[in-house]
Amino acid sequence: MIKQIRQAGFTLVELLVVSPIIMVVAIGTVTFLFNQYGQLVKQSAQLNLRLEAQDILFGLQDDLWYANQFTSDLNSNLIDNYQPAGGWTSNSTPKTLIVSTAALTKNRRDSTRQPVYINESTCTPPDGDGVNSVLYNNVIYFVSGTNLYKRVVSAPSSLALCGTSYQQQTCPSANATSTCRADVLLSDHVSSFDVTYYDTNNTVITTPELAESVKASINLADKAYAENITASSSMRLRKLNQ
Repeated sequence: MIKQIRQAGFTLVELLVVSPIIMVVAIGTVTFLFNQYGQLVKQSAQLNLRLEAQDILFGLQDDLWYANQFTSDLNSNLIDNYQPAGGWTSNSTPKTLIVSTAALTKNRRDSTRQPVYINESTCTPPDGDGVNSVLYNNVIYFVSGTNLYKRVVSAPSSLALCGTSYQQQTCPSANATSTCRADVLLSDHVSSFDVTYYDTNNTVITTPELAESVKASINLADKAYAENITASSSMRLRKLNQ
């Protein structure tokens, strides 16, 4: 008697039924994982953008705290050969933040720092026995396209000084030289930059010279996973040099 041996396996009908189910499950799983990955990419990009916005404003702190004055345009004894047509003005669109700050021989946190004086009498001592005026630099935060830059405008070579300013003149990157470093690029994702001035009564004013505090607000925009992402931050600081 010949015994028939049954071999285990799937019939063609079973395969035709199961294969589409497996494909649907696989496609669903891949789609879910793909979407999860996209969400992680967007969340990470937005977090980085938010941190970038905060870092930019934290970087403004020293210049705002130690400002001698917020100004509408350049200090009268300073020259910027690369200023915009019509000169620097705070009343631009988007806003330009112009800070007047005392020129120092070293970093503000260096205890041996000294003011730089304009040589109007003698440099012995550097202040000319109280005759010489302190040199004030301008630090300018401005937007060009989607870029936010920081520029320093210091004394022209024609102005005789007692001491050398730690903050040196900067220029557009295309015009940068060994004696005029490139402007600092703070961000290339700027969608808006705004500045609001307040007087001693916390009233909003439009004249920077009368302001005792300033609020800087920045909005950044980028794309991640083919979608637009945005982040914003703002900070208000009062001058310490009253």
